[in-house]
Amino acid sequence: MSSTEAKLIYQKYDEMMGLLRNYRERTYRQWVAGVDQDCHFNLGQPLIRRDPVTNLIRVNFSKALVAVLREVKYLGFQQQKEIPSSAEDLFSRHETFRKFVGNLELIVGWYNEIKTTVMDVEFPLIKSELEAIDVKLLTAETTLFWNGEGVLEYIQDLREILHNLQNRMQKAKQNIDGISQAMKDWSANPMFERKDNKKEALLDLDGRMVNLNKRYTAVKDAGVKIQAMVMENAELFRADTTSQSWKDYIDYIDDMVLDEFDHFIRKSLNYLMDNMVTDGSVAPLFEVLMQLDEDGLVFNPSLELGPDCGFLMLIEGLINDIYTAAKLIPRLAKNRMSYKADLEDMSDLIETREELSNLVLSAMKEAEEYQDSFERYSYLWMDDPQEFMKNFLIYGRAATLDDLDTRAEEALPKTPPTLAQFQQQIDSYEKLYEEVSKCENARVFNGWLQCDCRPFKQALLNIIKRWGFMFKRHLSEHVVNSLADLEAFMKVARMGLTKPLKEGDYDGLVEVMGHLMKVKERQVATDNMFEPLKQTIELLKTYGEEMPEETHVKLQELPEQWTNTKKLAIQVKQNVAPLQANEVNILRRKCQQFELEQHEFREKFRHEAPFTFTDPDPYKSLNKQQKSIASMESVMDSLCKSGSLFEVTVPDYKQLKACHKEVCLLKELWDMIVMVNTSIDNWKTTKWKHINVEQMDTDCKKFAKDVRSLDKEIKAWDAFVGLDNMVKNTITSLRAVSELQNPAIRDRHWHQLMQATQVKFEMSDETTLADLLQLNLHKYEDEVRNIVDKAVKESGMEKRTPGPSRPLLPAAEGARFCVPWKVLKALDSTWSTMEFEHEPHARTGTMMLKSDEVLVETLEDNQVQLQNLMMSKYLSHFLKEVTSWQQKLSTADSVISIWFEVQRTWSHLESIFIGSEDIRAQLPEDSRRFDGIDLQFKALMEEAVKTPNVVEATNKPGLYDKLENLKKSLAVCEKALAEYLETKRLAFPRFYFVSSADLLDILSNGNNPVEVGRHLAKLFDSLCKLEFRLDDDRKPLKVGLGMHSKEDEYVHFDQECDLSGQVEVWLNRVLDRMRATLRHEIPEAVVTYEEKPREQWIFDYPAQIALTCTQIWWATEVGLAFARLEEGYENAIKDYNKKQMSQLNALITLLIGTLTAGDRMKIMTVCTVDVHARDVVAKMITAKVESSQAFTWQSQLRHRWDEDRRHCFANICDAQIQYSYEYLGNTPRLVITPLTDR
Repeated sequence: MSSTEAKLIYQKYDEMMGLLRNYRERTYRQWVAGVDQDCHFNLGQPLIRRDPVTNLIRVNFSKALVAVLREVKYLGFQQQKEIPSSAEDLFSRHETFRKFVGNLELIVGWYNEIKTTVMDVEFPLIKSELEAIDVKLLTAETTLFWNGEGVLEYIQDLREILHNLQNRMQKAKQNIDGISQAMKDWSANPMFERKDNKKEALLDLDGRMVNLNKRYTAVKDAGVKIQAMVMENAELFRADTTSQSWKDYIDYIDDMVLDEFDHFIRKSLNYLMDNMVTDGSVAPLFEVLMQLDEDGLVFNPSLELGPDCGFLMLIEGLINDIYTAAKLIPRLAKNRMSYKADLEDMSDLIETREELSNLVLSAMKEAEEYQDSFERYSYLWMDDPQEFMKNFLIYGRAATLDDLDTRAEEALPKTPPTLAQFQQQIDSYEKLYEEVSKCENARVFNGWLQCDCRPFKQALLNIIKRWGFMFKRHLSEHVVNSLADLEAFMKVARMGLTKPLKEGDYDGLVEVMGHLMKVKERQVATDNMFEPLKQTIELLKTYGEEMPEETHVKLQELPEQWTNTKKLAIQVKQNVAPLQANEVNILRRKCQQFELEQHEFREKFRHEAPFTFTDPDPYKSLNKQQKSIASMESVMDSLCKSGSLFEVTVPDYKQLKACHKEVCLLKELWDMIVMVNTSIDNWKTTKWKHINVEQMDTDCKKFAKDVRSLDKEIKAWDAFVGLDNMVKNTITSLRAVSELQNPAIRDRHWHQLMQATQVKFEMSDETTLADLLQLNLHKYEDEVRNIVDKAVKESGMEKRTPGPSRPLLPAAEGARFCVPWKVLKALDSTWSTMEFEHEPHARTGTMMLKSDEVLVETLEDNQVQLQNLMMSKYLSHFLKEVTSWQQKLSTADSVISIWFEVQRTWSHLESIFIGSEDIRAQLPEDSRRFDGIDLQFKALMEEAVKTPNVVEATNKPGLYDKLENLKKSLAVCEKALAEYLETKRLAFPRFYFVSSADLLDILSNGNNPVEVGRHLAKLFDSLCKLEFRLDDDRKPLKVGLGMHSKEDEYVHFDQECDLSGQVEVWLNRVLDRMRATLRHEIPEAVVTYEEKPREQWIFDYPAQIALTCTQIWWATEVGLAFARLEEGYENAIKDYNKKQMSQLNALITLLIGTLTAGDRMKIMTVCTVDVHARDVVAKMITAKVESSQAFTWQSQLRHRWDEDRRHCFANICDAQIQYSYEYLGNTPRLVITPLTDR
């Protein structure tokens, strides 16, 4: 260590330590020099600083003070002396400053946290508190310094305030999170899921109610929690619950709850949608049972639209269950409807529900088609087996509807079934049983709706088995019953035939003959019954039906017994032959005797039966005759029965049968007579004033109708003639009574009636219909009518009285003069005040006569009155006055008629000859003629205005002649105008479609195509407006760019159309351009038809082009299919039919979506034609048409495009029509039925 190097190191060390000491001392002196100023300055700074940008605060404890405290602490460790007092004083209070800074850091943290985390809806709720805190913080920001007084108390006070607010805010936010979590707790899973969450399981509908109750309980509990947390937040925010800020806060929470409900419902609906896919990628979600009940083949639940318990209602119920959850939590926002109501109005959720409904409807439609496939079995459960068997046993087959209709008119031939027919029926059911057994047990509709077919299949198999068993049972019973019946018959027959018979024992002989007849009657049937019975047993054996051993024994023994019975019958017949011959002779004598008796009875019947209308007691007579006939018929029946036993032919006894028929007809006739008499007797008691002739007449006409409907045979009988006359006379008398009920009838008229009928009676309120009928009014109908007419006229004269302005005349003279005088006074009063009304002409302002219906009607009525007066025999005194008025009113009528005609013609032609420069240029001479007419007419109208009274104005001398001349001149102008218009119509024939007024308007505006456009719809089928080229000022030029249809479809012309020149010329150009455009569009559309799917191609062209090209391609593709068929491809037509179905379904899909009105109409029209095209092809498939030359195809209207001639043609059979290219717009088409097709 004493080496030079060591010394050098020591030396360097000493130098270094000296330098360090100097540096330390220098640094310390510098620190000492500035520490007082630093302490004084920084301790005089405010406690808090606020960022002017973010408005947040921070603790304003200077880093310099921290450094001083740290330096003093280190100096203390080094035991430094002479530390500056300010530094020592600062360090002595370092614990105080540490507490200050720590508390202030908490305060700043809480404040900044509140400011940065408060939501917009929360801020108004704590705004006042924050403002108060900001006011309090302002002291710490400006006047409260670190070395000031009261810092600790200030910090403690502020800390308590902020800590309270921060805790409340934190708790409120936790409650908001709690509300969200409460909603998520119950809504995590969809409302309905597959059973046990297995992918292959069906939707758990069995546990639906349990799941719903559980889920609804959870929702209600969540609602209670949410309400509690909302009320707690109200307390935490110390909010006024009526304030707008609190309502906004509630709306925020309300929206949050609504969003959670929305999320839950979407999740539940989407679960259903995801599991109801049609591609079969997932297991079926729902199941229905197909079964048979009293209504037939049904699904459970029902797949029909109507029933409340149907499948569609089940799906609606599930959806409603999902939505109902939103109703279980009361709405937080008091001014809104329930959450459920808002959710039901959400458009996207509505669309989802509609998609679900469409899926259900689609599956229901497929199920309905599947159900229809079993329609061929419907007779098995719909028909009554017993009724079927009844008809089968009678007619040998099932009775059809035609048979039933025929049966009502005439009896069907009865043809009992053969054993082969029974076998055929049983075999058909055996085959049917085997066919149904192979049917599938389950079917999936639309990929998600599983149908369990087993209940239906089993029920149908049981029904088929019952049908087959019914026929087997019948055959079995037929065998048993036939043998038992034969056995019983033979037993009875043997007993009857072996009974001993003595001579003279008539009853015994009858009994034996009865047995012999029965044996004879069933001999043929019994002889032929045994072999069919054996065959029946063998047939039943093939079906596994064994007959009892007893039946086999009977079938072996009974044929021999039957042979013995026949032998016994032959032997007995020989034994009783002598006795039978004796009884036959006796029976024939009895028949001859009865024949005489019935003839005598017939004569007696014709004499004693009530055939006359005056019979006093018809029913007593009828009862007597009925008993006699019954007694005679009893004898006749006995003779017939004996005749059949002893094989004797008995006469028909027609006389007795005629008596039986006539007694029935007499009963019917007298019932009618008694009914009519009873009704008329009841009417006869009716008082005169209360007689309801109309009702009585109706009843009598009904009686007459009933009488006419009686059997024709009785119409010659006196009783019928009497009844018929009585009804007819009553009807005639009632007509006369109706006439006599006229109020104009007076006592003198009743006396006149009595004189005419030669019957006297007293007319009073007590008079009845019977009293009137005693007058035999039916004989004096004309006299009654004359008396009533006279009474009516006399009544009219009685009501007329003389006027007050003339002196009263004696009665005789007054009767002569009062009527004409009254009429003349009324005429004078009427026409002195009757004036013309005027109205200005729309264009010229010339006053015109105004049409007045009251004036015309009054004029006509008064002329009729005057005409009637001229025929009066009392006219001579007023002849001059009446003639004067007649002339005045006649002149007025003629003048008014021609005046209105001239006025109407002038008004029509004025706008043409005066207002149209084009017409004046074309018809100069007639225009000058009309100018003269115009001056005369206007002068005439000026005079008319000065004389408003109708009679005065129309009776001016020479007025009629002047109007007649004007009429003739106007007719010349009209004729010239008509000839001019005819030349225009010849130039453009479609002008014939419009009226002359419209044509004149078109011609007068011929140089203005826009104005003419108003009439285009009358000249073209669908073209109603043109599209014009516009100039720089957006005004239309005389150049057409395209056309609009009535349905607002626009078609652009293939070339611009010149609209200048005369109107008939440029309208012809429009017509040519319209046709050229369609002719240009059709081949282009035909070429592009196969470049894209038709449902896209159809939107590229106007409706008419799309429809025509669709028909062209239909004809083309059918032709191609026929060509492939001829090449050997057997399914060519069927494949094309499938393509048609696919194209039609694509269009139907478009129709279900959103389309404009024009596109929807276009697609519906194409669908209409497509349906017809599909039906035609299906018809050809059914008819097995194999050639394009078949009439079924040739008779169709087939469109084609001829590329050589560049034209479209329509062919049908051997006719060919060129397409006219008339623009038809976008209009609907009629559905093509066989009738419209023809």
